[in-house]
Amino acid sequence: MVGKSLIFAISLAAGLASGLSTPQAQQTVRVSEITRTQLFAPLYVAMAKDFFGQEGLKIDLSSANGGDRVGALILSGGADIGLTGPEVPIYIFNSESPDKPIIFSGMIGTDGFFLVSRKQIDNFDWKMLDGKKLFGLRRGSTPQMFFEHLMKKNGVGQATIDNMVTNVALPAREAAWLTGDADFAIFHEPVATKLERAKQLFVIDSIGKQVGRVENTVFFAKKSWLEKNAEIAQKFTNAIARAQDWMKSAMDDQIVDAIAPYFPGVPKEDNLGPIKRMRSSGAPIFSADPVLDKAALTKMQAIMVESGIMPADKVIAFEAIVAPSFGDKAKAAVAK
Repeated sequence: MVGKSLIFAISLAAGLASGLSTPQAQQTVRVSEITRTQLFAPLYVAMAKDFFGQEGLKIDLSSANGGDRVGALILSGGADIGLTGPEVPIYIFNSESPDKPIIFSGMIGTDGFFLVSRKQIDNFDWKMLDGKKLFGLRRGSTPQMFFEHLMKKNGVGQATIDNMVTNVALPAREAAWLTGDADFAIFHEPVATKLERAKQLFVIDSIGKQVGRVENTVFFAKKSWLEKNAEIAQKFTNAIARAQDWMKSAMDDQIVDAIAPYFPGVPKEDNLGPIKRMRSSGAPIFSADPVLDKAALTKMQAIMVESGIMPADKVIAFEAIVAPSFGDKAKAAVAK
């Protein structure tokens, strides 16, 4: 009897144990971002709040320091998902690459750069840039195109636009500003806040506020990867949507606390300043959800044509380069 009871007890325990939930193995997704910036707060929030983990994903995040480098990693298979301006997948789509990129999630609703000045200006007018020394970004990059678009719109001469410095890589721009003699520049965060606190520049306008709603930073992948990993892409987009939803009601301090691990050694005020500036800029910088806006992408491509970066006959139909179902489903899932 004792033997049978023991066997029964062991069997019962084994049965109970088998019924307990066990941690599911997480699938690793390699993500390459163009740079590390508070502008990408929704991505870091999704990681910090374990929204990816709850979807069964583990994120391997790397910073490429350049949109062209992100594109190269995606094409070579060095990364699964790229986070850049939409111009990168558009350039690749128009190239001879047989495996076309597909944009499947939005995150940033307009430009996150700010126009800065060497001197304080109380009554700024964009015409003040005409004839001045300007410090821009790489030609063809999203921030540079928006910068040029606004200058043309506000009557700045083409000679001024053509003569601006645009050949300094992202990691070297801070030092170049400090050692250079440019009068105006565009900077993203955290550099803008850091140099402002050091009294090395004055932030005078939001590029995003002046440009308005336009797809600015998107997640994309090769078509072949997306077809094989549609479920992973959906889970990924779900996590981004949850982070965006969380940020809507979060206080600035809460967002800063969440993203702090992704800015090691950065003082809290250097994270807080950028978050406050972007959220209070009057620009739709942080998208409310990952749904990609057709009109906003159309506007983006119109600016690319205006900049001379892309011929008009190379404009890509929204339906060809965007897979909107991922954002739509993620938005619906969060709303439940």
